[in-house]
Amino acid sequence: MKVTFIMHSCYHVELENCCLLFDYYQGAVPGSDKPLYVFASHHHEDHFSPAVFGLAEGGRKVHFFLSDDIFSRRVPEPLREQVTFVSPQGFYEADGLRVATLRSTDMGVAFLVECGDKLLYHAGDLNCWVWDGAPRFQNDMMERQYKEELKLLAGKKIDVAFVPLDPRQEADFDLGMRYFFEAVGAEKVFPMHMWGDFSVVPLFKSTPTYREYAPHVMDVKEEGQVFQV
Repeated sequence: MKVTFIMHSCYHVELENCCLLFDYYQGAVPGSDKPLYVFASHHHEDHFSPAVFGLAEGGRKVHFFLSDDIFSRRVPEPLREQVTFVSPQGFYEADGLRVATLRSTDMGVAFLVECGDKLLYHAGDLNCWVWDGAPRFQNDMMERQYKEELKLLAGKKIDVAFVPLDPRQEADFDLGMRYFFEAVGAEKVFPMHMWGDFSVVPLFKSTPTYREYAPHVMDVKEEGQVFQV
């Protein structure tokens, strides 16, 4: 499996028989003639761009899984049969690819994708969005909602996961990643939503209480980085 970090929350995954593209909004997409499955977790402009529809040009087989908060009129009419609109906590299938969704704590969905013998999770904006200065009840409610949603992943053997590690949360930047590991974990976890501040990756990995998680967290440090996993 080849994983390419494009930027922000966008990752490209090349598997044996197909490619997956998550939350693209700009940057260079690796070339391939394999069937492509495009995922957009919600309509925010740092997670979705209509530019993805250009990937279907040239006759390549492309299918789109789009959160249903993305207006259908944004899809070019010739491609509408190649789109599956998804809702939170739903189950979908296309060409043998199985997709389950979780409810985001912000907008849209997170994706759990089963492709052959591989299971991948992309959180979108499903995260523990706790903020310094926010009312205590708000942060407590956020923590409860996030942990409740992660229960849907319990018992899953996830091969690759993409999980937010957002430096804007300052002292609480690690909560979403920490609770993900406590709930389910994954063999390889790729941080995302870092807004170009990759220092949070070694900061998380060097935290003594996260020693058991550190070997599973990939050292993402620049856009365009490629990993063989």
